[in-house]
Amino acid sequence: MQRRIAPSGLILAMSGLMNATSASAQSAPGQLRPDEYDTVALIYNQELSELGERALYPICIDMPSGVHTKRLVRYLRSGGFEISDSTLCEPATAPGGQHHPKDYPHGLRIFIDKLQRDPGGVLSMQVAADDLTLRPGLHVGILLRRGTYHFKQNEAREWQTTGYTKEYDFKDEKSVNCDAAQPPLPPK
Repeated sequence: MQRRIAPSGLILAMSGLMNATSASAQSAPGQLRPDEYDTVALIYNQELSELGERALYPICIDMPSGVHTKRLVRYLRSGGFEISDSTLCEPATAPGGQHHPKDYPHGLRIFIDKLQRDPGGVLSMQVAADDLTLRPGLHVGILLRRGTYHFKQNEAREWQTTGYTKEYDFKDEKSVNCDAAQPPLPPK
């Protein structure tokens, strides 16, 4: 004897399954939840501000392999952010293993890694901004900045940057090299 499931029961069962699946995907380690996407908008603005003239286009957001960014990129684009698909910045990593010798990495990649949620509501993530453009004599891109951002929601549930721990900034390297290359000024 076969039992029939009423269409409303089937819909209810499927919706419960989909909710359980999306809940587990949202809590996956390293995966941003949709309510946390605004933190990446804050990172984008801060990185471009800090990089100044070193900020170049296209700009791509990337995360470790296995972490999906399509919804995040779509969300940021809908907010007016100029973000390109990561295959534009790194064509050799195009889906399906496509590789064309004339393609080369270029542009700015903002790489977000080591996402941590603290019990006190603090969200932290390590961010590296890389100039992927290959130049004569170089076989890899250039690290411009790397550090850890810390975020917390205010009373209105808006994300705010509460801190930044700098690990590297190209400006520090440049100033050290420039000072060392110039002879000291003679005393007056």
